[in-house]
Amino acid sequence: MLKIQNLSKSFHNAYVGESILFSNLNLNINKGDFVSIIGSNGTGKSTLLNIISGTIEETSGSISIEGKDITKMPEYKRTKIVSRVFQNPALGTCPSMTVRENLSLALNKGNLINLKYCLRYKTDYLEKLLEDISQDLKQLLDVEVKYLSGGQRQALSLIMASICRPKVLLLDEHTAALDPKKSSEVMKLTEKIVREKNMITLMVTHNLRDAIQYGNRLIMLHKGEVILDLDEEQKKKITVEDILKKFEYAV
Repeated sequence: MLKIQNLSKSFHNAYVGESILFSNLNLNINKGDFVSIIGSNGTGKSTLLNIISGTIEETSGSISIEGKDITKMPEYKRTKIVSRVFQNPALGTCPSMTVRENLSLALNKGNLINLKYCLRYKTDYLEKLLEDISQDLKQLLDVEVKYLSGGQRQALSLIMASICRPKVLLLDEHTAALDPKKSSEVMKLTEKIVREKNMITLMVTHNLRDAIQYGNRLIMLHKGEVILDLDEEQKKKITVEDILKKFEYAV
């Protein structure tokens, strides 16, 4: 379980003074939950992911994963249990390295080893990791990532983030920069990976159809508060139009 207790976060601005984003936010996410997080800009979606990953520090409160308090754990240590995929795939891959090299780095995440040992994985093993991937990545093992399409790079980012089975996977608008076809392919891959690895997954998205279609829980944030929290059965009964009405209310 991912447990967030009494989370508060404020920012100081020289012009407007202190700005409070979260105030005693409480949230429990069960193992295997795939949660879509929606809300207008500035509601705290990406900030919440930043706090969970350790990129920024909370003002107060605590975060625990499977009963272990990680509140004071530095970001570099959290990367072993918390992985993240960004909107920009360049943030999750090394563009000047090949697909093979990127996968090898991900397989050795958090280990201090030399590059030769890092690249010890056989082609057959790496190809098996890429089975059933619509982006044909297993045929591109020795191609530098910078030459891949946006969909291929984001699929690779997703595979790298999940390859060592983190406890928590954070998806920060990871399909926002893709065309509808590639976005659909990456979302299907996302669902497949989350289901197979049984990871807690939080997906920030502005695509309301994806928020409804994928995952077993939907949360809407507004001004740092949860104003909508739907389980799987409730999600099946809601429409995009219903959510848009909620957006109109949350102003």
